[in-house]
Amino acid sequence: MLDFPEVLRLIEDRSAAVRAAIASAPDLDVQVPTCPDWTLRELAQHLGDGRRRQAAVIAAGPGAEPPARTDPKGAPTAPRDREALDAWLAESTELAPGA
Repeated sequence: MLDFPEVLRLIEDRSAAVRAAIASAPDLDVQVPTCPDWTLRELAQHLGDGRRRQAAVIAAGPGAEPPARTDPKGAPTAPRDREALDAWLAESTELAPGA
């Protein structure tokens, strides 16, 4: 079993890999080879949503109720601009203030 610092390192490594793929992709609408029904932007949206939920759980602390799932229609939308999308993903891995 991985310890917590190792899990955080792996999350950061994988996040950096996704952000590098976004930076080097010819277009954000390219299909993802391992998820052929999704575009790169759609995958980024999915990952960013999940990371935001994970950050909220961690920030709440042990024993806290998990945050309610949000309606995808109310979730922050991943930007269509490459640089803005990169910043949006980077923000999704940050913990809430005071966490």
